[in-house]
Amino acid sequence: MISMDSISPPLAITLGVNASFLAFYTGYSKAEKAYKPSLVWEVFTLKKGLNHTLVELNKEISLSGLATLAIAFLPPCEPHRKELVSNAMGMLSAHTLYSTWKYYGGKNIPSLSEWWATSTIGDLMDKKTIMRGVKRASVILGVLSQGLLWGDYLKVSPGTKSALLGGSALVTGTAHFYLMELDFKWILQVRPFTFGIFPVCAAGALFAFKDAAK
Repeated sequence: MISMDSISPPLAITLGVNASFLAFYTGYSKAEKAYKPSLVWEVFTLKKGLNHTLVELNKEISLSGLATLAIAFLPPCEPHRKELVSNAMGMLSAHTLYSTWKYYGGKNIPSLSEWWATSTIGDLMDKKTIMRGVKRASVILGVLSQGLLWGDYLKVSPGTKSALLGGSALVTGTAHFYLMELDFKWILQVRPFTFGIFPVCAAGALFAFKDAAK
């Protein structure tokens, strides 16, 4: 049996973040506008099928990954920053791989042929296609966020401070999430608990840039 003493602080934080999103994000019914713990049980028991479980877990790890990345740059977590960033990268990379496999060729992740056929900037400038442009901009920001994290991990630019890259990854990652969740009425379609991620990410980015400026 695993004791609490054997769990490292970074792992405990990461598990805590995931547990929070499972309980208050996955466990929230948008239809009934209420928390229903049974929804979490349905995910883990595959009651609604494997596809439903994977989709819900993909959403959960994307938010948990972003939140863990933000927490990594808060002052109390500085001794565990490297491990927390690694944990966040693992979750965010899993989210990227699954989302690409699941949604490639759809309205949220257009195929490469569609990217070449039309201009993202042109879409953003046209009222008829602006939402398509927003989703494309979201994808670009998501790729940029991942690129910054992996660029730091692989030391592509050794002279660039990790805090600067991490803070930039937080900003672009949060922007990616925000734009992806906007509907055609410009309303953010997220569950209540999700709104808490914005101040956490803002604080993480602020402290990251503060560290980078030292």
